Amino acid sequence: MSNARDVIDNHITAFNSRTPSDEPWSEDAQLVSPGGVFTGREQVLEFLSVFQTAFSAGTLSIISSVESGDDASVEGLFDGVHDGPLRSPSGTVEATGKSVSFRWSATYHIDGNTLLSEHLYFDQLDFLTQLGLAGE
Repeated sequence: MSNARDVIDNHITAFNSRTPSDEPWSEDAQLVSPGGVFTGREQVLEFLSVFQTAFSAGTLSIISSVESGDDASVEGLFDGVHDGPLRSPSGTVEATGKSVSFRWSATYHIDGNTLLSEHLYFDQLDFLTQLGLAGE
């Protein structure tokens, strides 16, 4: 049996290596994000692919984590260069070539070796400002 941090580390590794087949998301996973709620493995992977497409070499890293049984809260960092189209609810944002680095936080729930849910938080204004899409 895995602990929550091991499963989350597997997710981070799969995200960074762009290997969705290695993602530990369950078939009935749920991801709650500033952009909406995504239900089911395919929808979750589609949400993640939005960032992978817009930031082809973008990476997630973990700064700290706190675990309790099948739950964990994580603070992390996303770093990347906006070199691809970013699909958003407001439309597609073409590549700006700008570097971004922003903190994110998430609470995860696992079952064995699979991720059941993630509640993701990040400062959207900071993100958009770094892309040059919001006032400074």
